[in-house]
Amino acid sequence: MTRIETRKAEKWVLVPGTLCTDRVFAPLLDQLGVQKCDRHFVSVDAPDVRDYKARFETSLKGGDIVCGFSLGALVLAHNLDALKAARAVVLLASNPFPDPPGNRANREAVRDRVLAGDARGWIAENWAAMSATEGEELRQFVASMAEDTSHLITAQTELAASRPGAEDQLLNTDLPLIFVTGSEDRLTPSASIREIVDNATSAHLSVVEDLGHFALIEAPDRVADAIREGFEAVGLKAAIEGHAHVTREHSSVTS
Repeated sequence: MTRIETRKAEKWVLVPGTLCTDRVFAPLLDQLGVQKCDRHFVSVDAPDVRDYKARFETSLKGGDIVCGFSLGALVLAHNLDALKAARAVVLLASNPFPDPPGNRANREAVRDRVLAGDARGWIAENWAAMSATEGEELRQFVASMAEDTSHLITAQTELAASRPGAEDQLLNTDLPLIFVTGSEDRLTPSASIREIVDNATSAHLSVVEDLGHFALIEAPDRVADAIREGFEAVGLKAAIEGHAHVTREHSSVTS
């Protein structure tokens, strides 16, 4: 297994997405060779992006890699000032823009359905928008995470609906930014972040073909390749072997 080269004291700080447990990262981290003792998770359980700053400042040591998926990537984008000690920020399925005001009603309807105990039914009805994979096992895995985190949906709904945009933070940070998204991701499509990546100080975007919003569990080996490619593109020392199965869309890199 190819591993990203990490220093002895380095760890990964991980922020999952809406209705996701830490298990959403496990297949990807296994592919990257990140030991379980080096995985530190920050729960998405507060309703405002500002509520996470102190947690990151407390959690990070120099050289840590910070990784967020979907809503977790949004939280990271809004807290880059608190991540200055990080080695790099990996943003999977990222949407750093404000939520359209008209979307609140839809989000609250989902919240109410989840709180009523139908998280599994909602996942089943919306699976085509979440994943490019039709496999029952993967869908059941995501539904299981949703049931386990249903108590977080009220805070997560408010967080998603009320956040401001994070474009300025992403454009003005000196942190290396590694974006990865699936080509078939309908929820956080790559087109919306291309301009940010092109104009950021040190950033790279990999689009993984034929994968959807849950790319990191649809094909964790290919997403791992994309992260390795991103590390190489932004000039971070990494052990990269073999060929990455990704399409490079846009990158803006400084040495």
